[in-house]
Amino acid sequence: MAVKYVSQREIVEVPYQLPDGSIKPHMALVLSTEKLQLAEDGMFYAVLISSKNINPDFTIRIKNEWLSKPLPKQSYFVTHIVSYYRTEEVIQSFNNFVKSAPFDKIMNKVILSMFDIEIE
Repeated sequence: MAVKYVSQREIVEVPYQLPDGSIKPHMALVLSTEKLQLAEDGMFYAVLISSKNINPDFTIRIKNEWLSKPLPKQSYFVTHIVSYYRTEEVIQSFNNFVKSAPFDKIMNKVILSMFDIEIE
């Protein structure tokens, strides 16, 4: 599927390189703004979504009410696994978005997980 553009808070499928070096298609939440994507030829940052709660200290359980459409199975934002992509790497777009208030909570957890600071 050719995707020309993704939006912040959108759930997409990308080829995620996992910590063990393997690459698997995974859903991911777009974190970065459209401004970055336009300035850097389609580049965006995304956080991994997994159906496994591998490290509970660094995950957030996804609640269906946070989304514009429910996910097919229970999943988690893996807040310490953030990667960058280009729009041409997007395997699939689901036209599914995280609502604003939960997105802010997710972003704060990503920052806390990676840098051990909280944003007010």
